Amino acid sequence: MYKNYTKSLGMPPGYTLKFLVSIKLTVIFLIATALQVSATGFAQKVTYSKKNATLKQVFNEINKQTGYNIIWSAKKVKNTTSVNANFNNASLETVLDVCLKDLPLAYVIEDKIVVIREKETIISEKLNQFLRFMEVRGKVVDENGGPLPGASIKVKGANKGAVSDVNGAFILSDVAENATLEVSFVGYISQEIKASTQNMVIKLMPKPNELEDVVVVAYGSQRKTRLTGAVAQVTGKDLADRPITRVTQALQGQVANLNISIGGAGGSPNATQNINIRGYTGLGTSAGPLIVIDGVQGGDINSLNPDDIENISVLKDAASAAIYGSSAPYGVILIKTKQGSRGKTPSITYNNNISMNTIFNLPTMVNSLDFANIYNEAFVNAGRSPFYDAATLQRIKDYQSGALTTETIKDPNPANNSYLSWNAANSNNDWFKIYYKDRSYSQQHNVSVNGGSESSSYFVGAGFNDRSGMYNYGNDKYKRYNLRANLTTDVTKWLTFSFRGSFSRELFDTPNLYAAQTGGGERAYMHQIARKFPTVQLYNPDGRISAESNIQLQSEGGREITTKDKGLLTGELNLKLAKGWTATANYTFDGTYFDRSTHLKTLYTFLPDGSQATVGGTTPNGYARYNERIQHEVVNIYSQYEKQLGDHYLSVMGGFVSDYNAFQSYGASNTNLYSDNIPSLSTSYGTTPSISDGVRKLASEGFFGRFNYNYKEKYLLELSARYDGTSRFLSDVRWKAYPGISAGWNIDKESFFEPVKKYVNSLKFRGSYGKLGDQQFLENNYYPFYPSLGTTSPTSTSWLFGGSRQAAVGQPGLVDNSLTWVSTSTLNFGTDAAFLDNRLNTTFDWYIRKANDVMGPAAALPAILGLSAPGINNSAIETRGWELSVGWRDKIGNVSYGLKGVLSDYKAKVVRYPNPTGDLGTWYKGQQMGEIWGYQTIGFFKSPEEVAAAPSQSKINANLWTPGDIRYADLNGDGKIDAGTNTLSNPGDRKVIGNLTPRYSYGLTADASWKGFDAMIFIQGVAKRDAAIGSNYFWGIVGDEWQSSLFAPNLDRWTPENPNGYYPKYYMSEQNGKNTQVQTKYLQDASYMRIKNVQLGYTISKALLDRIKISKLRFYVSIENLATFTKFTKSLDPELTLNEGKVYPLQRSYSAGLSVTF
Repeated sequence: MYKNYTKSLGMPPGYTLKFLVSIKLTVIFLIATALQVSATGFAQKVTYSKKNATLKQVFNEINKQTGYNIIWSAKKVKNTTSVNANFNNASLETVLDVCLKDLPLAYVIEDKIVVIREKETIISEKLNQFLRFMEVRGKVVDENGGPLPGASIKVKGANKGAVSDVNGAFILSDVAENATLEVSFVGYISQEIKASTQNMVIKLMPKPNELEDVVVVAYGSQRKTRLTGAVAQVTGKDLADRPITRVTQALQGQVANLNISIGGAGGSPNATQNINIRGYTGLGTSAGPLIVIDGVQGGDINSLNPDDIENISVLKDAASAAIYGSSAPYGVILIKTKQGSRGKTPSITYNNNISMNTIFNLPTMVNSLDFANIYNEAFVNAGRSPFYDAATLQRIKDYQSGALTTETIKDPNPANNSYLSWNAANSNNDWFKIYYKDRSYSQQHNVSVNGGSESSSYFVGAGFNDRSGMYNYGNDKYKRYNLRANLTTDVTKWLTFSFRGSFSRELFDTPNLYAAQTGGGERAYMHQIARKFPTVQLYNPDGRISAESNIQLQSEGGREITTKDKGLLTGELNLKLAKGWTATANYTFDGTYFDRSTHLKTLYTFLPDGSQATVGGTTPNGYARYNERIQHEVVNIYSQYEKQLGDHYLSVMGGFVSDYNAFQSYGASNTNLYSDNIPSLSTSYGTTPSISDGVRKLASEGFFGRFNYNYKEKYLLELSARYDGTSRFLSDVRWKAYPGISAGWNIDKESFFEPVKKYVNSLKFRGSYGKLGDQQFLENNYYPFYPSLGTTSPTSTSWLFGGSRQAAVGQPGLVDNSLTWVSTSTLNFGTDAAFLDNRLNTTFDWYIRKANDVMGPAAALPAILGLSAPGINNSAIETRGWELSVGWRDKIGNVSYGLKGVLSDYKAKVVRYPNPTGDLGTWYKGQQMGEIWGYQTIGFFKSPEEVAAAPSQSKINANLWTPGDIRYADLNGDGKIDAGTNTLSNPGDRKVIGNLTPRYSYGLTADASWKGFDAMIFIQGVAKRDAAIGSNYFWGIVGDEWQSSLFAPNLDRWTPENPNGYYPKYYMSEQNGKNTQVQTKYLQDASYMRIKNVQLGYTISKALLDRIKISKLRFYVSIENLATFTKFTKSLDPELTLNEGKVYPLQRSYSAGLSVTF
């Protein structure tokens, strides 16, 4: 299809026609200086010899040798006689003349398209004399208004037709009035439309199951009708036009049971997401899939530019992934980047996205007076004196009323040269609003060139992503630069060379949150905000930032700067050894360089008398450096042969892969810098420097093969296998084989299915079974090394030899010499169906995945050994689940629209684990992954008499229980409330009350287009999930005054005046824990539905753009994270239950952009 492929990510407003022309000329000039493109035409000579060849066979051979597309009526050609083909370097016209001689067929050549049609009869010519004729002109376009060159336009009931040119235009002469045109194009729904003398614009809609007929699979591609495994595909269009940093963000909710969750960095500018296919993979773990980029395994999905992606295939079952062996025990994500197009003039595409980001779900702190009163209440309930004295309470009231204008005062004790703070200050700050900005801005820009000649193709792209964070002080910011070049050229008729190269640089610059005063990292940062009293002052009376606010530390206390460079080079040779027989060999070098520098500055604060003092935690100053270098090399050599023998199709593929990975790291740190302006290890003079390094080299090799067979496209069979070896294991358990088998039945191709085929257009049943290995559990080198102990603090030994400390070596751990692969197996059954003229498409899969030989504890050894027993392969888990995908695409008048939904579910249990006592503190056989054990809540105690009459709860807490405390149910009827022996046989009064596994994950997408306008909405969510939150973000008061917080929901607590409050009676002591046990009352419903993206766009009409030689121009606006519907606690985000909500908050993004192609 000769059509410029465009993807759009955004535009700033205000572009004028003159500016667009200048952009076009500038980019053309830049590209012209970098590339020289040959523009030779397709070869038009044919060499072919075969007796009794069918016309279809001849047409296919013409297409292969000349590149000409041939359109014909299968019904007419099928009934013709065979021909004896014997051509040697013959012209295209000669071949067609010979083949169609004496047949009622003729041909027309238009551009690079040949249309085979019936010859007009004398009768039809005579009828023309009695009919009135007209000339019909028009244009055939796709669903987006782009031209469809090569579309067939025929007059119904007449031997007259035309083919649209490169611009989609066509002309038909001598067309009878009231005639009907039949318009068709490969992969699109055919239309019948009344002919008109007006300039017609005919829009065709794609057939989803045909337009996406070819699916990328392991080491190749397959027609969708031949697939027998559980494979889903996402196109690059599905990733477009969103203000995202990572590819994984756009994949969320697009593929059933491809589970994308937000990681520990939350909504940070450099955040990455967790990826998992089909749920649990180990004991409480959900390992990620293998990433394969352009056929090279072990790629980094996070460094990719989403704009460079052509399509993504997700291999879910073991049979589909078996060819990758132990590298892919839990699925594969195959990413194909954009390639050039042969025989196409250069096409230049530029797109951008400018966005404004705002935080939409921050907790709301209570005001300082409510805070002080509740703190005092909790102190008194615990039998302690009030935390805030009367004088401070009065100052708080005066400050809120405006009678007092300073947030604090000087300590009235003359011996103290300081300002009052914490519970002695009187401010009224919501620290979340202080620490985070109201808004930040981001931008993305992408430019690419796509084209090729008869013998070569190229795609060159560049991208820039600039995202500012939400820190109000210190400014966190992320930038990424991407370059990619994919080039292919024919060296000879039988040899093709391909080069693929990419480079990315990621820069992240953030305040040093690891400084002592903030506690370490983004999680501690969020905790520090939450636990800071609203009474703490932001400014001292002298107008300077207070040290207690930590603002100075964040804005001036040093930076943490990370740089990640990743370069990948692939050279590939493709050989055509014979008809149907090809061979491929490629080599990839993948290098990663990571560097992190951390600088802590010494800071000073002013005291009331004007003198200075150092800010706590900033002395001594210091500097740290950490560096990683990763060298990854992959060699693939494989060959494939395919053959069609009548109704039998055969394909055999086999090959070899070698994977080498070398990791090297070093880290060093020291204190006492000579100057904070020169952060460097060489300018430090601390006496206790820390130095460490690490080296790891891993290698694996594998032999793989695949066999495919089908009979008449009805009965499908695939066999695959891999024989893998890895250096991770000892030699006698190093190699293992992994088989896979799958089969399918296209029942729609059976003759008995014909009566219902009008309604059920296609129906396939398939099943698969496969085994895979897992070596990733040894990622951190389970085999222990001898740990060396230095002679200086903090790694010094305690022994003296010869009067001084000497270097020593500690005893290593024990190793099980039979340690081997974790073995996984998957049984999968599925069905694919299309209904109602392919407008409705469905896919359903059900699976069981088992992981055997999972690492577990060995039997205890005698204590006299002095070492713990090593872990061994003695455990197993089982995951069961299903997934459903449904799509609908249709057209009503001029409105084209589509609907897509995915829904999936899974749950897992422990099948085997050595736990003879049934201890609930570890895993046990039969345990459902994600179980939440807790007490059943009856309610609050209402009176002392009710407390006295109830079963004793002193085992939970020995303090006196009073009205407002939680009353738990006595489930075992023993007259007391406790956890028993915390075993399966005696869990006391606890039971399974919920499960944190996300159930029924779904994604819904709706899109529509009308006369250049397009709209899309994407919704994602989880229908069932429980959460037991134990942090101050939920409870508010947690018993420790320095770790507690109070948010708006915490105001609704039990008090004598509010006996029906939601939260229990608060205590500022350890007895607060008696009411915060995991229990049914406070189990949270963490399900949610989130409108992830809403988008509205407009594509300028082609007629208007032709004047400035632009192929396509689209503008759009978009909103990310528009709205959330949930019953979850308002202090937390349901997507950020990780780390109990102490995660960098998510943002809502308002963006605009443009995409222009010329």
